[in-house]
Amino acid sequence: MNDLAPAILAALVIAVMGGALSVFVVLKRLAFIGQGISHAAFGGVGIALVLGVHGATTMGTIGQLSIVVAFSIAAALWIAALSRSHHGRIDTAIGVVLSASMALGFVLFTLAESKHGHDDHGHAAHGSEDQHHLIEDILFGNILSTDWTKAAIAITAAAAILFITWFNHRRFIFWAFDEPVTDAYGLSSKRTTNTFLVLLALAVVMAMQIAGVVLAAAMLVLPGAAALNLTSKLRPVFIYSIVIGVAGAALGMLIGINAGYPAGPTIVLTQSILYLITLIIKTLAPRLRS
Repeated sequence: MNDLAPAILAALVIAVMGGALSVFVVLKRLAFIGQGISHAAFGGVGIALVLGVHGATTMGTIGQLSIVVAFSIAAALWIAALSRSHHGRIDTAIGVVLSASMALGFVLFTLAESKHGHDDHGHAAHGSEDQHHLIEDILFGNILSTDWTKAAIAITAAAAILFITWFNHRRFIFWAFDEPVTDAYGLSSKRTTNTFLVLLALAVVMAMQIAGVVLAAAMLVLPGAAALNLTSKLRPVFIYSIVIGVAGAALGMLIGINAGYPAGPTIVLTQSILYLITLIIKTLAPRLRS
């Protein structure tokens, strides 16, 4: 169990972070943003491969992660800029950035294989295998293989994201409910959008390198959607969202470890079941009151 301590701790911290952010994501109808940024990060993986940055050491892990984070932040800002040029159609912006980044990632991956993947005799070298492992680690992750280095990075990043979210929570709430008049009240909607999307990019990459794309995208939608099924009051909805996110992560980890299932997808399925339960409660509550 001691070997799983960093994985469990990282999963719970990521769940708290996801629960706090997902309410804003659902209110702003940004459910596709997690998929967009997580898949756009493939371009950052391609850049890391071409530069020969590998995660075999702690510095290598930090180096490749830094490249992916920087690229993901750039992708998030690109999404924000494109959405403004498309009159707020952020779904179009996400689709453009996702497609371009994925294509760039594949091109760079092919270039990296031709550059590093063969030895002097033309045989496949270990570099090619390392590249495949790099993609699997960053894009698909295995939460149970999380070590203290990855856990420390994720926990530090999550704490910073939560602090910035709390510091800007009034601005974010106003922006989420009434963006068109945000500027009229002295708050820059452009700056607020950019800040929030950068936080989402950081959150997605942190979750992705721990547990993979599936959990990174789901954590930004399911807890908030489930909480909004239970209440429309502001303070309780954030509390419910965080509780549901943490409960889903804890139960998913417990089931996955004991049953031998992949932990990340099991967490997502558990949170999906919790969402369905809240949906049933929402449907039955008016009937029970009448």
